[in-house]
Amino acid sequence: MNDPGQHTAPTTDDAAAVARILSDLRKANSWTLSEVSRRTGVSISTLSKIENGQSRPAYSVLTRLASGLDIDFADLLGGEPPQARFSGAARAITRAGRGKHFGSEMGLYEMLATDLAAKSLQPMVIDIQPRDDDSPSVRSAHSGEEFVYVLEGDVVFEMNPYAPVVLAAGDSAYFDAAMDHGFYAVGPKPGRILSICFAGSAPKPTESLEAK
Repeated sequence: MNDPGQHTAPTTDDAAAVARILSDLRKANSWTLSEVSRRTGVSISTLSKIENGQSRPAYSVLTRLASGLDIDFADLLGGEPPQARFSGAARAITRAGRGKHFGSEMGLYEMLATDLAAKSLQPMVIDIQPRDDDSPSVRSAHSGEEFVYVLEGDVVFEMNPYAPVVLAAGDSAYFDAAMDHGFYAVGPKPGRILSICFAGSAPKPTESLEAK
């Protein structure tokens, strides 16, 4: 089995890409930070930190930005735009290690099927980092449902109001992603999970800058 700590690292500064795209969209549409906040549900202070390169936005914040600004999630991270929108007979093939990468406090994400825009599902492979004993939990919440399958290593799954549970390779969890949740790897090496998110129509959760 491959060492999950040896997977491909991001080739671009994803935080800088988000900051640039957010700034460009605001200028092109003459939007104030207040207007972007109204559209996305992300606070003005958080938007300012993102745009000034003072914060690397979590997955939950990125999803609200993409939805509120009406752009594809992959476009928000920069790189090549999707080649097609999802429709009948559509397909997308992602070669090993060739997905769109971005990092957060929780770990390294590889987004899959980025060739298709307007997907109902967002599949990702995430290398989950261990947590220092004295560091706080990295938590998140975002609308919809999520399915997680552990590919490598042991991963602690935390979700309010349940007690933490250790998931081993081959274990899975399906849960309400609007509930506060997070993951961290057990041991010195990262774990690896497949995460598939469905946006659904759940209400927007309370904002969190924590990663996932």
